[in-house]
Amino acid sequence: GDPDPVLRCIVSGFFANAAKFHSTGAYRTIRDDHELHIHPTSVLYAEKPPRWVVYNEVIQTAKYYMRDVTAVESAWLLELAPHFYQQGTVRNRHKAQTVP
Repeated sequence: GDPDPVLRCIVSGFFANAAKFHSTGAYRTIRDDHELHIHPTSVLYAEKPPRWVVYNEVIQTAKYYMRDVTAVESAWLLELAPHFYQQGTVRNRHKAQTVP
């Protein structure tokens, strides 16, 4: 079947834990611009990195790793959490970030 309804449900619960793939090869959190990596035990680790992900938790070893990671569409973040994200910019204490 179509996985989108389940993925949208995950986004509606984990919208605050979103990250975008950065040109450096790492992910950056949307709200605070923290650098994150997909955990080596994830099935996504060996795949082409999805542009947008949400995650359940971050663990710290040599790097900060996301666990329980799911690829998502950026439009779902805007649609399902408009109170948290705005089209064009996301505001935080430090700076505004573009969200396509």
